[in-house]
Amino acid sequence: MESPIVNLQQRLQKLIDQYTVNKNELDELKKSYAQLREENTQLLSQIEDYSNLATDTDESLKKLQAEHQSLKIKYDEMEKMLFGVESFADDAIRKIDDIFPKLGDSE
Repeated sequence: MESPIVNLQQRLQKLIDQYTVNKNELDELKKSYAQLREENTQLLSQIEDYSNLATDTDESLKKLQAEHQSLKIKYDEMEKMLFGVESFADDAIRKIDDIFPKLGDSE
């Protein structure tokens, strides 16, 4: 038969062993928590950077679309002006052609 002191000592040793195991697990969990927290912080930073980039990209896209529209309007205006100049040039050439045959006939 075991004496109560030995029995108590064995129980205390089991409790101490269990405490040591639990303390080691707690330390590992704290390390894991710190690592996950750091990764989470980095991820949130990346998400914020992406969000800012997306906002900047949207703004740039809107500016480029506005510039494109402005250039398209200018292109259309210049195309109309060119058509007017071509029409004027065609009329001038016809008038010159009308004048030169008359000069050629008078010689």
